[in-house]
Amino acid sequence: MNDLNDTLQSQLPSQLPVQLPEKLNELRDIHLPDPVSIWPLAPGWWALIVLVPILYFVIRYIVKQIMMPKYKKLALQVLSNIETEFLISNNAHETCGEISLLIRTALVAKLGNQAVAGLVTEEWLDYLDELSKTDCFTKGAGRHLVTAPYAKESDVNIEELLSATKKLLRRL
Repeated sequence: MNDLNDTLQSQLPSQLPVQLPEKLNELRDIHLPDPVSIWPLAPGWWALIVLVPILYFVIRYIVKQIMMPKYKKLALQVLSNIETEFLISNNAHETCGEISLLIRTALVAKLGNQAVAGLVTEEWLDYLDELSKTDCFTKGAGRHLVTAPYAKESDVNIEELLSATKKLLRRL
């Protein structure tokens, strides 16, 4: 074994100076890889960017539907029934009375009898405008809530009144 080491050591120095310059000329420079770039994004990041907002709004909608108070769900269902009955009967006088009763019932369910019971005519309409953050009740079709149930004939725009009532009920 020692003989082998001696032989290798004796050959290395003699061959090294001759082969070294030739081998050094064959070497190329070291090329490092490009640095990792943040752009363009990988497909997984694009999917995350798209899915997170969609997931947020879907979860928000589901939670909102689950957490919606029962009186609000019921009031919106009753309003839908009133709208269907109006399309069948086309009786604006009766529909105004039903909508007025529905609004008052929903507000009593939410706020209690004391907050709503004493409000009549202009005070009632002002209060409804304040709750719905519109002027549909004092200046629009909602104005007929106080007069149409008691009038013989009414020229109420029921579609506008139904729309204002939906806005009001959704804000409760």
